[in-house]
Amino acid sequence: MKKLISFDIKADFGFLKKPDTNEPIYITYNMLHKPALLGILGAIIGLKGFKILLETKGKKSRSYIPEYYEKLNELQIGIQPLDSENGNYSKMIIRYNNSVGYASKEQGGNLLIDEQTLIEPSYRCFLLLDLEQELHEKLYLHLKNKEAEYLPYLGKNDFSVWWKNFKDDYEIKQFEFNQNFKISSLIKKTEPLANGIAEAMGRSAREQTKIQFTYFERLPIGYRIDLMQYKFEDFAYTNAILEKEYKLDNLYQINQNECVQLF
Repeated sequence: MKKLISFDIKADFGFLKKPDTNEPIYITYNMLHKPALLGILGAIIGLKGFKILLETKGKKSRSYIPEYYEKLNELQIGIQPLDSENGNYSKMIIRYNNSVGYASKEQGGNLLIDEQTLIEPSYRCFLLLDLEQELHEKLYLHLKNKEAEYLPYLGKNDFSVWWKNFKDDYEIKQFEFNQNFKISSLIKKTEPLANGIAEAMGRSAREQTKIQFTYFERLPIGYRIDLMQYKFEDFAYTNAILEKEYKLDNLYQINQNECVQLF
């Protein structure tokens, strides 16, 4: 049985490290992305991290893949930022001073790290579950009952995550593109979003600019197993009304005037 659910996650701080930044400062993604959410879900139901060995096809070498990713990567998810400023969260730079002798090869063994950190990030997460699958049923029950096998965290184990507002009474209804629509979640941007924004009747262009926003970020969508590097796609988040001609895959209508995209 298919079931669409949602729940809200929140942390005091978060750090979703961008792999292409190293010196002089570590930079975080602003938005929760799918691999990070799968890690949180894996912790909740007790799946392990980067410890499973898989033989790479046609090669003798082996790649490391986390158990949670192997077992949950086909899960359809959607992500909606909450309590943000047009999709953006406040950030601050935190300096860590690790002075234990084995921390680094720096002179004196003193390792200094500057880290960009999210302040009070929160997101609404949508999951399309198949309750006939054992792991999906376990995930459903743990989320509903607020139980976790391991402590979930947002990017690093200093930043624990909790969740609330569990909801499981959505009607599973794919949007038919028979009217203009608003999408509350992140959108996978396959074509320019400006092509799909509907004109607000009765408002001047200047007034529309004041009330509409669009946020863009290139985010991880999964892993390249052969290299154990992120795969990326472009995402957008907007409060604008979109034209019915602007077609999106896996778009679900969760109420009369609101849709979410699952990916």
